[in-house]
Amino acid sequence: MAVKPRFPSSYENVPVRKALTAIVAEPSIENLNALLTAAVSGGLVVDVTGSTPENTTLRTISSTTGESVLPLFTSMKALQGAVADSAGAGTQVQAVIVPATEALGFISTADFVAVQFNPGATETMVVARSHIESALGGH
Repeated sequence: MAVKPRFPSSYENVPVRKALTAIVAEPSIENLNALLTAAVSGGLVVDVTGSTPENTTLRTISSTTGESVLPLFTSMKALQGAVADSAGAGTQVQAVIVPATEALGFISTADFVAVQFNPGATETMVVARSHIESALGGH
């Protein structure tokens, strides 16, 4: 019997996407808290494009000052759009969909200064590491 994946490839974290829409439309501490609350449930897509069977590597992006930012996506479609824009058409996208707390927890695996939700999309948000750690601490 084949093992059923935790999340289907068609999965979308709708609560996070809706929270992104709200905070982009009206940046506020209340909308940031709503985004963080949504972000610790469900699943998130992690970009591992360029990984090999022997070595899984998280792709990162750089801030304007050259610091590492962890990109996380609400769906495979959002990831595919971002990779196509940055790496060019024909790039084979590789990703894993993991529980949101696990994806956010990757922030502690390197010197990430922030998480960026849905980079490359019109509704994107960069959230400082301290806010992510605080949200994870309450979960």
